[in-house]
Amino acid sequence: MKRPRPSYPRKLGASALLLAALTGWIFLWTLTNPPGTAPDEPSHYAKAVAAGRGQILGEHVPLATLQSFGVFNEDSLRQVRNAYRSFDVPADLRITTNPPCTALHPDVSAACLHQPPAVPPGRVESIVGAYPPWLYISEGVLTWAAWSVESGYLLARFGSALISAALLATAGWLLLDGRRERGQRPLLLAGVAVAVTPMMIFLSSQVGASGAELAGALACGAAALRLSRADQPPARTWWIAGIALGVTALSRPMAPLWVTLAVAIWIGRLCARTALHRLRGAGRPAATAAAIAMVGIAGSVLWTQALSLRTPVLWGRLGHGLALAAESAAAPARQTIGVFGWQSVLLPTVLYWLWVVLAGGLFLAAFAVGRWHDRALLAGSLLVVVVLYELLAATVFIQNGFGMQGRYVLPALVMLPLLSVEVLAERLPARLSARAAAVAAGVIAVSGVGQFAAWITNSHRYAVGPDGPLWFLSHPAWSPPGGWALWTVLACVPMIITFAAARTVYRDAGTGSGPEPGFGPGSLRRDGAPLRTRNARATRR
Repeated sequence: MKRPRPSYPRKLGASALLLAALTGWIFLWTLTNPPGTAPDEPSHYAKAVAAGRGQILGEHVPLATLQSFGVFNEDSLRQVRNAYRSFDVPADLRITTNPPCTALHPDVSAACLHQPPAVPPGRVESIVGAYPPWLYISEGVLTWAAWSVESGYLLARFGSALISAALLATAGWLLLDGRRERGQRPLLLAGVAVAVTPMMIFLSSQVGASGAELAGALACGAAALRLSRADQPPARTWWIAGIALGVTALSRPMAPLWVTLAVAIWIGRLCARTALHRLRGAGRPAATAAAIAMVGIAGSVLWTQALSLRTPVLWGRLGHGLALAAESAAAPARQTIGVFGWQSVLLPTVLYWLWVVLAGGLFLAAFAVGRWHDRALLAGSLLVVVVLYELLAATVFIQNGFGMQGRYVLPALVMLPLLSVEVLAERLPARLSARAAAVAAGVIAVSGVGQFAAWITNSHRYAVGPDGPLWFLSHPAWSPPGGWALWTVLACVPMIITFAAARTVYRDAGTGSGPEPGFGPGSLRRDGAPLRTRNARATRR
């Protein structure tokens, strides 16, 4: 009798479906968001083009030139005077790094971008010119195939999206590695779906290293959780974890902080003595992973210190900065979920509350079922995020004349949903695994709707402006190549794939708590029943 083949979504697996959906969202944003409409994206673009042509450092921009811009006060000049560098960019790819018209006039559509771009003579200044260049190189290399500014933006964005997608896949692999019980994997996938907010998708699709920093922080958190489980990880897990930590550390000036936070979570789950024994017991793979991570941290810190990107703390202003950061915390909190453009494209209020409910629900559920040690780690991690927000806002941004943005602390925040679902996967009673999987499927499905709503909100803003008609597909003032109708249909694809992932999670939960397909001879199933393999013998009862 011929065995029926499993349906394609189930054969592919919920984890692969969810990863495909999230990757699809990243590339959809890459192709449909107008060029230059992410924070400082023109400066990131100029740096990427230059880095791809071997200009790693650029030239220092004189203080008098920065003062002539007329946009920096004495406080902000303390920081940007060392961050600014100038680069020699090819004429056909050269742009001004000033904010685009959509940033200066947030009430207009992107039709103003149809005007011929200003081509500055000579070198191009970049406010992120002194940032670590390592991840910009891969983005810039792709621009060798560009023939215009628009194609240059697109190719550089593809470089950024590829790095972010690779780190996102690494995070998923590390989190699921070793978790073969069906009752555990749905919860872990729900944590990934919640951690990857629309803001993370948006930044992963734009030129620069912000997306890689966020996806890398997610991978670092997943590595910390995987390496803290009871079983000793295999060598390849150590190597992949070390690469994730090292690459993340090289992404942006503050990235070593997120690597350190992930290591702290790892130690917090094991205790210092057990963590040391785990390292010694793993031998050479663990030593290699630690060495890779330390090289990444050292490279980032030395680069930052050599270019004096860190400004001295004005201790006399610390109290005022802390108070101001607390008063303005609502705006950065929204930005961690999604405020697009140059911090001007807001989401509907219901979407913010949706993500708060999803993330808060996972956190509270983990706090309820966890042991005292788990609760202490959850509460401590949340407290660290709050303290980091206050300190970064007060000592780095506010005192230097800049507003605190949620994306600056989002790398720490994305680790919380992963920690929550890890506790749930370990502590939730087995009798509740089927119900938990059903809830996880609902969380995954709702996150897909939220991602679609975020994309359509951003598209509406640039197509017809924030006050334009709700139906913008027919007669937009601006649209990407192919028109909005085509791209809206394509935007349904990752949402449908997310639904397929949720459906697969729900259906698999009803087949028992055995291993996932593909893990050992007992994992082969037909209609939920184990299939006998060549090496499996029937047992008398």
